[in-house]
Amino acid sequence: MELGEARHTLRPMREAFGGRGTFIVAGTYTREEGSHAITSGYTDLVAYGRLFLANPDLPRRFELDAPLKKYDRNTFYTNSE
Repeated sequence: MELGEARHTLRPMREAFGGRGTFIVAGTYTREEGSHAITSGYTDLVAYGRLFLANPDLPRRFELDAPLKKYDRNTFYTNSE
């Protein structure tokens, strides 16, 4: 499994950290892609924003390999002004 080419554009940032601190990535990662990104050393953590909004129990769903609800952008937090 390979990460999408666009995701590799962050590799220079990861290398700039030089092992100092925690490097976190985000952006449409699936469970499998996120796991691969961590185990391959590309990142330390993966953030799941939209998936988490649709699946508040996301860690448990990942643990059980349960199906995920699709997110609906119309229900995201918006500025009411």
